[in-house]
Amino acid sequence: MSTIEPSHFDSHGLDCAGKLYLPDGVERPPVVVMGHGLGGQQDFRLPAFAERFAKRGLAVFTFDYRYWGESAGAPRQLLDPQKQKQDWHAALAHVRSLPEVDGTHVAIWGSSFGGAHVIQVAADDHSVRAVVAQVLAADTASAVKGFGFGYIVKSTLYGLTDALRGAFGVSPLYFPLVGRPGIDAVMNTPECWDGYLGLVPEGSTWKNQVTARSLLTLPLYRATRVADQVMAPTLLMGGTRDSLVSIEDIRKMAIKMRDVTLKEYDCDHFEPYYPPMFDTFAQEQADFQVEKLA
Repeated sequence: MSTIEPSHFDSHGLDCAGKLYLPDGVERPPVVVMGHGLGGQQDFRLPAFAERFAKRGLAVFTFDYRYWGESAGAPRQLLDPQKQKQDWHAALAHVRSLPEVDGTHVAIWGSSFGGAHVIQVAADDHSVRAVVAQVLAADTASAVKGFGFGYIVKSTLYGLTDALRGAFGVSPLYFPLVGRPGIDAVMNTPECWDGYLGLVPEGSTWKNQVTARSLLTLPLYRATRVADQVMAPTLLMGGTRDSLVSIEDIRKMAIKMRDVTLKEYDCDHFEPYYPPMFDTFAQEQADFQVEKLA
């Protein structure tokens, strides 16, 4: 069992919403900071992982990036990788200041695009004790190439148009975040529609859209380029049937890393969020984090 408390922090002048999970009966436990992927919010199945980790005596801190979920910022649903990385660093600073946890024993956990974030963050912050990245976007430039020339041209035009609108203070131009195969969207491979939308809780105010200017920066955020700078023990978990991120890109990243455990599973991009694969991922992640944070 765990106690869940709201816990907000400031990131570059904006209020970011977080939740702190505290395991019962453990004084100043080590803590895992968790962040979601593209367009994901902290209530998109992260609580299921957090509860599993709390049962193992770990505190957990989840948060919403600025412009998303319960966090502040406008325009809504703007996805800026560098700003999200700043949010990660701000969340870590906040967690390390909390008296309820041991801020010297911190792990970071990211899924999908959040997996790219934790590699980037760990490359900067060598005080992190452990890193977990599941179905991570190891190389977004590589992933975008698979979408085809026509998609790249269209998304670039949308992005430039929205960037100009933003520069002149005009309301944003939005682009679908998730779509069925053949439909223009940031994520439209076969498992995306059911897999992603199944994460969204009933009654959520989340919208299936992202500011189009976000499309301009995603391919430039390549975690694989800094993977060799990560000092912390790292667990990389990929799916061999993942049509959204390439298992080959994850394998190439692993080769560059100093202290890495690479695990591959017969699953697609979203199966790790749902039973029965969820049970395997959560168990192995908990084992890894408990060992490295001891």
